[in-house]
Amino acid sequence: DIRKIADTLGVTTVLEGSVRRAGTRLRVTAQLIQASDGTHLWSQRYDREMSDIFAVQDEISAAIAGALKVKCSRAPGRRMRTLPAYEAYLQYRSYQWKFTPEASQRSKECLERALALDPDFALPYVGLADYHLALSAVGAMPKDMAMPRIRELAQRALDLDADLQDAHAMLGIVAASDYDWAEAGRRFRLATAREPLSPHLRQWYASFWLSATGRVEEARQQMMRTVEEDPLCQMWRYMYSTVLKGLGLDDEAIAQGCRAVELDPQFWLGWMDLGLAYAVRGRHADALMCAEKAYAAAPWSPYSIAVMAGALAVNGQVENAEPLMTRLHDNPSWEPVARCVYCLCRGEVEQAAEWAVKAAERRLPGVIMLVTRPYAPLLRHCAAWPALMKAINLPS
Repeated sequence: DIRKIADTLGVTTVLEGSVRRAGTRLRVTAQLIQASDGTHLWSQRYDREMSDIFAVQDEISAAIAGALKVKCSRAPGRRMRTLPAYEAYLQYRSYQWKFTPEASQRSKECLERALALDPDFALPYVGLADYHLALSAVGAMPKDMAMPRIRELAQRALDLDADLQDAHAMLGIVAASDYDWAEAGRRFRLATAREPLSPHLRQWYASFWLSATGRVEEARQQMMRTVEEDPLCQMWRYMYSTVLKGLGLDDEAIAQGCRAVELDPQFWLGWMDLGLAYAVRGRHADALMCAEKAYAAAPWSPYSIAVMAGALAVNGQVENAEPLMTRLHDNPSWEPVARCVYCLCRGEVEQAAEWAVKAAERRLPGVIMLVTRPYAPLLRHCAAWPALMKAINLPS
């Protein structure tokens, strides 16, 4: 019942609509409903060519504004995008969260095509920045290569659209990765100064600012909204899981992690995270099952290597675990954070904290996520915790 849902969410009016496509023709129907009694405030049908889709959006927005007797105006500096460029950008979104070399390459190609079609389209520049961030986060690109490029692309987006919130957030992530919390805070305040926030932005805000600075309950609220707004995205479930672990809500966290891999059984990052979570909780058989899925899909990732080795170790196969860890010699910049994950799997928390300090001193990606969200409840009791907080420039 739409009125019950609206009442639960605390909204007074609800927009319903549908879009149908036949060839190059679109039929868009929309109606605005008073939530309290179901009264129709406004309704309209639009039959247009696909090339007119942005004009239809503007018509609908203006009509709704008139029905609500409010004024609205186009955001300064914004102009309508060409439809092919916008479609290419949306195609990038479909590959974005798979975290495989093939999907990453396809996402990059979509973004480059969007910019070739419309060089002044700001959002694909943020998308390319996020592409480099994802490669760095999973161990596929060194941070020293990724971060300067991320900064350059986000600034290019702001040059085109000075109010683009996602671009400010991306620069906040760059600052956080350098442990410059003052600049990170300034950027995230600019990014979140007005609603609505995109799911990407809400997730970045929760993960790289709220959680990192100890506001974990606020981070949980933001991630809950992200999941509610986009319930079929496996990445949001995974990130929500990491925030829940930071609050010690392990059962809820594992449930969200399981939902992530149900949504996408090839989501190796979700399997990796579940493998680590199960190992920490002593569910060793489950840990090995998940680790095997993660490693099979991403044998190149330091994270999947570390969790696979850790799961083997806790299942009594240490002789197979340590040789696997020697593969990190091929990627030495990642060894400290991978060793931290490996020690967490084995229940060697003090050693994990010591490796985390080494990783933080080198400002390696992934350290902030490990120590400020999922495993903070374990690590904060270690002797190395004050040194860890000092290394990442946070008050203990």
